[in-house]
Amino acid sequence: MAVSGRSDATGEIGVIGASRGTGLQCVLYLAKLKVPCRAIARDPKVAEAAVNRALPAALRKNVSYYKADVTLPKTLPSAVRGCRAVIFAATATAGWRLPFYDNSETPPHVDFEGSVNAASAAVAEGVSRFILVSSLAVTQPSHAMHIARNTAMGRIMDWKLLGEQGVQKVYDAVQKSSTRDMAVTIVRPGFLTDEAAAGPGGLLVDTGDNLAGSVSRADLAAVCAEAALRDDAKRLVFEVVAGQQGGNYPVCANWEHVFSSLKNGHLPVASTSCLQAGAGGLGIQGLCGVQDVRSCT
Repeated sequence: MAVSGRSDATGEIGVIGASRGTGLQCVLYLAKLKVPCRAIARDPKVAEAAVNRALPAALRKNVSYYKADVTLPKTLPSAVRGCRAVIFAATATAGWRLPFYDNSETPPHVDFEGSVNAASAAVAEGVSRFILVSSLAVTQPSHAMHIARNTAMGRIMDWKLLGEQGVQKVYDAVQKSSTRDMAVTIVRPGFLTDEAAAGPGGLLVDTGDNLAGSVSRADLAAVCAEAALRDDAKRLVFEVVAGQQGGNYPVCANWEHVFSSLKNGHLPVASTSCLQAGAGGLGIQGLCGVQDVRSCT
């Protein structure tokens, strides 16, 4: 193990959804650490322009750019090939679709099918780590955040839950027959803000989907990047919000403390009943349009 508990593995970390928001912040965080990273976006020129505005020339050399669209599975393998880990930070930009018009930027295509498409491409290319950005309250239908986001964005929380379960099934299926350690980490942030990063000492993390609150995109990006860099983040599913540490939440002076506090975290068991509940009773079989059928069985 390397300093601060980071893995000594080498290779680029791919970030899907790198042209804006959390994905862009992931790229900037990794570049500042001088970790080689790959900005993967539908329009790499947009991502490159954003990175160039944010970083000095000396740090830009840590970033390479690849074109891919999570709704077009054939574009993904070459984009993730050779990566040591992939962070999936893409999310829908449109909510409810109009009748008779299937918008590819809606939650079923991006947050569900897109995430499973990316995971399928990653395992096919031998990428051992996959970090999925989901959402706090994704398993809590009566939570205010769940209701608000589902209402505004075309049941996005239901599709995110299906995405979590689909990604896990893809990696689990490969792990059973692979000698490599294939692992998924799921990060569930609260409401996202553009505030400055608080760092590990200003975050509350927990398992069980019981937190409430907000977190900055910069802090979320740091959590995702550190999860991709660390072996002790493997197979965790956890929530993160900004908050005052102490009491029920341990004081974390660094990222090693953050992830060690989550040692009891585990991925939820995907079952038929759970998948049906997450899809409002429709079930994954009726919703699955991904290329890799292993995630649909």
